[in-house]
Amino acid sequence: MTLGVNRMAEQAQKFGYQLRLLASDPSIYSDTEGADVLTFPTNDHAQLRAYIRAERSNIGAVFSSTDTWGVIAAELREEFDFPRRFSSSRLKNFRDKEWVQRELSAYSATPVSDFPKIVKPRNGTGSLGIDLVHTERELEELRASAGDQDAFVTEPYYRGPLYSAEFWSNGNSTVFFGITNRILTAPPVFLENVKTFPHEHGTPWEAEVEKWGKSLLAKLQYDVGFAHVEFIETANGFALVELNARMPGALITPAIDTCTNFDPYALAVADALNMEPHLPEIREVCAGHSHVSIYSTQTGQLRGIDGLDNLRFYPGQPGWIPSKSIGDHITDTTSYKARIGNVYATAATPALAQDRALAASQALTVDVQ
Repeated sequence: MTLGVNRMAEQAQKFGYQLRLLASDPSIYSDTEGADVLTFPTNDHAQLRAYIRAERSNIGAVFSSTDTWGVIAAELREEFDFPRRFSSSRLKNFRDKEWVQRELSAYSATPVSDFPKIVKPRNGTGSLGIDLVHTERELEELRASAGDQDAFVTEPYYRGPLYSAEFWSNGNSTVFFGITNRILTAPPVFLENVKTFPHEHGTPWEAEVEKWGKSLLAKLQYDVGFAHVEFIETANGFALVELNARMPGALITPAIDTCTNFDPYALAVADALNMEPHLPEIREVCAGHSHVSIYSTQTGQLRGIDGLDNLRFYPGQPGWIPSKSIGDHITDTTSYKARIGNVYATAATPALAQDRALAASQALTVDVQ
């Protein structure tokens, strides 16, 4: 979600607004030419409120398409009477993984065994803090060491390939963008190595996923915009992993923009202004997109990235989107925080795009010491 700022700025200008980005580290955003960027301590909610209060007459809307700041943005809209379609309490429910699973329990495949189990933060993001436990004793030991047990949820461990279905809904209209596949590292780390969109588009299998995903949104009376629905296809059917009320992360949102006739950035701005967007009557797929995440396998300082000049020799117009800068310190090798960046490629089909992205990714090596 560090991409697309300039695209959202273009949409804001169509409505007579200048997009202002508040970011504690603006360097992580790669395309901000059309936005007014302000370095700001966004984790300090008191300072955020003071800033909004001082600038209230100049601001048309406050929003965030992320799960980290989405709720505080919704609270600010209520506190300062900005346009809004939904309450912060509804968004908090959608951020609560246990609440979502409880509401949708009838729509998910039944687990085949009691163990292993997944333990993860109730409001977590970015695959942080996920543990795989194999026995009741391991589970009790983890709970004992966790401190605030209410901050964590325990879920079945489903066996099968992982996907995400990408939706948007404002309660009146629901859009299905497509499905993103996942190639993961072996458990218990669950790093996402490769993502490809729109996976298996136009197939009966995709239609089945779309119908299932829309049934989840209908049950929740979902109206908060983007819905990133992660699921596993098990031997017993589709099993919900989690529903994230945010734009899809990594390079999935740019993939939607590139590969379909939908504009996710226009939808984000329409959500912010509480306006009905102009939506195509049918989805049209014009390309495939895939990206490969490059991770550090050790902690230390990022000294260099070799091979970037060689990307031009590969098909699919591959490119590099960095997640880290030279000199940054890698402190964790088990989550997205170990990601150095993403190599992406496009093609006429998702499968060809994946082949191209995988080949191009092999041109790069990273130096962490």
